[in-house]
Amino acid sequence: MNCYLIYQKEDIDHNRAYIDMYFRSCAKRSIRPELITPDAFFDNPEMPVKGMETDIVINRSRNINIALMCEKMSIPVFNGSQICRLGNDKLAAVNYAEKKGIRVMPTFKSAEGLDFPFVMKSRDGHGGNEVFMIKNEREFASVMAMTGAMIHGRGEVKEYPDRGAFEIKPAVLSAVADNRWIYQKAATDTGRDLRVYITGNKITAAMLRTSKTDFRSNYSLGGSAAVYELSAEERNLVERLMDGLDIGHCGIDFIFDHGEPVFNEIEDVVGSRMLYKYTDIDVVEKYVEYITGSLI
Repeated sequence: MNCYLIYQKEDIDHNRAYIDMYFRSCAKRSIRPELITPDAFFDNPEMPVKGMETDIVINRSRNINIALMCEKMSIPVFNGSQICRLGNDKLAAVNYAEKKGIRVMPTFKSAEGLDFPFVMKSRDGHGGNEVFMIKNEREFASVMAMTGAMIHGRGEVKEYPDRGAFEIKPAVLSAVADNRWIYQKAATDTGRDLRVYITGNKITAAMLRTSKTDFRSNYSLGGSAAVYELSAEERNLVERLMDGLDIGHCGIDFIFDHGEPVFNEIEDVVGSRMLYKYTDIDVVEKYVEYITGSLI
């Protein structure tokens, strides 16, 4: 049985040890993995776009077009396009949770009229990148300038090189024109969040992440982590989110507002370094086992 393991080229070196785990787990089950990039998948005429050269695709590239192409050609792909979309578009994930009746922080496509503090984040960011806590107009303007986001409306951005700062004049929070960003009311309990790992449509583990230096508690950004026992109420919350989804392997993240867990986002290509450091769970092994079992 052949398998394409797909990673973005720039992610391969950083994830080499993790990739090796996939190769070992596949080999134990007589699966022949081949590491390729999205460019190779689409450009090489020997790839499935032109003809079926693989039996399975493990898509770790965040490229939804790969998932859609595989589904169109009836090639089993993990994760499928449903999780790939929710895991790489934070607005879609928030809308999904709201339709399930699950609490999220108030979320908007524009910062206009939103009180400070609020969180500005790109819809397709991951690993805590492109997430900013905005406490005042000056910070908002600085982030706008840094990210290249375009402002429209009555607000005018002025640069003050001698102070290394930017300000909006007049004091109007304006909308962003490029639609890449969303804006959320800030949760009260910063520097603390909960990641729940899902493998094969089952809860695998939960980790509480904390940071004393950053409102983001991502482990990859230097936050600490500890194994977390979900309460019956929290488990029910996760199961409600999972209901109707076909999940190969992902993370579901919650932040805390006044001590209450609030849905934050879904991680399609979820990192698992916390699990390997703090538990004896071999999540790659569990994932490949689920993949092979689902093909029977």
